[in-house]
Amino acid sequence: MIITPHLLAGSALADAATTNLSGAFLIGFFLHFILDAVPHVDPGTFLNPERDENKPWPTWLYIYAAAEFIFAWLLVIILFKNRSDFGIIMIGGLGGIFVDIIDNNPFRVLRQLPILKQIHWVHKKMHYDLPASKWYWGFLTQLIIIGGSLWYLLKF
Repeated sequence: MIITPHLLAGSALADAATTNLSGAFLIGFFLHFILDAVPHVDPGTFLNPERDENKPWPTWLYIYAAAEFIFAWLLVIILFKNRSDFGIIMIGGLGGIFVDIIDNNPFRVLRQLPILKQIHWVHKKMHYDLPASKWYWGFLTQLIIIGGSLWYLLKF
């Protein structure tokens, strides 16, 4: 799943469920695995499934991820910076993307560190690998998650 639905869903669910910053992060963190089990599309959908997962991604993929990361955070900051629960929204969103930050960075060797190795294993097991030919189903689920999350956050 791309960054935006993870970030927005983590923000929305954390905002709905807690006023505690640690709880907000954990809600976003665990929600990440649930969302990755839903059919979705991400740039990895279009990579060769036989490629070595321990090799870094192609450069274009890092550029895409960095651009989306900046866009998603700017969206959250612009829309919600004046809210009293802004901290919960930010920390829930950070929790929502934290798994991808630690698991999908250019330093693949980090996946072998204690705890990160286990997170990678769970992330890989939970991840729904949608075939590239069915990308539109994953696009639809992400639009629903983004729309629902924005609806909730803008409603309050």
